[in-house]
Amino acid sequence: MDYKTREVAGLRLFYATEEAQTADLVAEACVKSLSIVQQHWGLAAPAECRVYVMTSWQDFLNHAAPWSWRAAMAVARPVWGPRAAALWNVAGGFHQTFGRRRVIGVKPPRLLAEADRSIGDRIFVRPATRDLEQEVQHVTCHELAHACMARLRPPMWLNEGVAMLTVDLYNGAPTIQDDTLEILARGGPVGDSSRYQDLDVDDSAALSYHAVRSYWLTRFLNEQHPDALRTLLGRPSSRRQVTRLLAQSLGVSASDVWQQIDGLVVARYR
Repeated sequence: MDYKTREVAGLRLFYATEEAQTADLVAEACVKSLSIVQQHWGLAAPAECRVYVMTSWQDFLNHAAPWSWRAAMAVARPVWGPRAAALWNVAGGFHQTFGRRRVIGVKPPRLLAEADRSIGDRIFVRPATRDLEQEVQHVTCHELAHACMARLRPPMWLNEGVAMLTVDLYNGAPTIQDDTLEILARGGPVGDSSRYQDLDVDDSAALSYHAVRSYWLTRFLNEQHPDALRTLLGRPSSRRQVTRLLAQSLGVSASDVWQQIDGLVVARYR
């Protein structure tokens, strides 16, 4: 695909000529989102970041990857390709790292309209009239928050939680339904929710649970233990360090924190 490019707040935006209107929406969202992540979370923009109006996951990844990565990607495609294809059906955007390069892709409105909404409808606040242009900007904000956190290599729950809260800040109001607390109350797999590769992308119940846990746990820390959250966003931390910090903040033992944490969060917000 032939892409047009423009510079936006230190980022490079790529888009096909026919996607110029979406590119304008994405550009506006990039400027506002970077301001939020810098002012609210203290996160800097990536040194090298590409943003794509994405109409195909294949074209997006093939173009975004540095030349030095492409041979290895071609060899490993039978491993990562099916997962990318499955995510394409449900995701509004992608975030990927290639060494120092961060890349995000955002679907234009017509492709957001075609995506499977079964998970999103369980989680996100839906206005009476769907605003696809607003969704483009929210997806841009979410994925750009990931790009700004990438150097920290955060656990999955923190990576997703901060991105979801950043969209709340962008929107000026919560974007997650209050009744998703019931998903958290029912519980899910015991563990620290730290690795994307452990998720089955075809298991919608697991995806919903981990998204909800990520949001409410990070919101809980932001409101009740902001010093702990600032510590997590200030430097890379190992899984053990993250667990220890959570245990100290919540006043529970490190061995029990992941068994108790859902109940503590639900009790706070119910």
